Amino acid sequence: MIVRRRSLVAFALGLSFVLIVGYTIRSSLRIRNFLSYSTRPLWDQPLGPHDTLPHYYAEGIAFDAHLCALHNWTPRDENDLPEVWDAVLFSSELDLLEIRLHELAPVVSKFFIVEADRTFTGIPKNLTFEAHADRFAPFADKIVHSVFNARTLKPGESPFINEGAQRGHMDALLRQHVDPTKATPLVVFSDVDEIPYAHTMRLLRRCEAPNPIHLQMREYLYSFEWPAGEGSWRAQVHRLGSPKSGYGHGQVAELKLADSGWHCSFCFRYLHEFADKMIGYSHADRVTDRSLLKPERIQQTICEGKDIFGMLPEAYKWKDLLALMDKDATPSAVHVPKYLLENSDKFRFLLPGGCVREP
Repeated sequence: MIVRRRSLVAFALGLSFVLIVGYTIRSSLRIRNFLSYSTRPLWDQPLGPHDTLPHYYAEGIAFDAHLCALHNWTPRDENDLPEVWDAVLFSSELDLLEIRLHELAPVVSKFFIVEADRTFTGIPKNLTFEAHADRFAPFADKIVHSVFNARTLKPGESPFINEGAQRGHMDALLRQHVDPTKATPLVVFSDVDEIPYAHTMRLLRRCEAPNPIHLQMREYLYSFEWPAGEGSWRAQVHRLGSPKSGYGHGQVAELKLADSGWHCSFCFRYLHEFADKMIGYSHADRVTDRSLLKPERIQQTICEGKDIFGMLPEAYKWKDLLALMDKDATPSAVHVPKYLLENSDKFRFLLPGGCVREP
């Protein structure tokens, strides 16, 4: 009897060990992510520029020598102000692109939009921009749209290969449109969901700011209902052709201008857009379980303001980690894009109380 009991105990322990090892192998990335993100304040420092420049603005203020001096910058010659160009890689973010164009049109001379026929992970996708060109008709004379032919990735290849090639395509496109008889343009390099304030770009056009310079942005998740801190810094402005100029998404300078725009991450209208991005962009390895892509699970995640991948937030201080793990929705829609409020019925899903998405 004792021998049989010991055999059963040994069998149970062996089976448990096999199950634990199997689960660990299957979920190794999830476990590594949990251990990494939960201990990050102990061993890591935040990426990006560490020096934040003060940003001064009030509604109606003049963009003149006084405002430049307030920033400790010199004013540019009013007769030789550079054009402002906006450069983005576009996938299917129609709503954010529409809001972006309306926000920046008063100050931007050209909008460069590069769209690929595959996702960064190499999945074939429809070309969306031309099919919805009527939405952007008011800006047709400013838009330069170009299609990039991405490729299928080989086993083990990184999605960043396609992403890097698409950014290189943008650089070549920009160079093709330089007019040597005009002042070298200022170019915004950012993702579609990183939207600079129009007044930020007016300031940088009028004043000789450091070049290049990063734009610190207010972060939002899923909509403007879920503030997520002010850690966004990857958007940047370059004088085209200057050293370090190029359409990258990494750090190129030690300075960032405070409160320079909105970064609305995963701010989609349709549930399928969330799943499409999760498996299509360069961090698709975060999809550790196909159940993460279920529409009902995504819908619940949006309304609760939780992480779309079920991961801990990226934070470098314990207080920030705890705060981002238990975010509060905001009832305020003050200081959101003007066009969004003017068309609130159309963009209700981006405002407080509008978390329910269409399929």
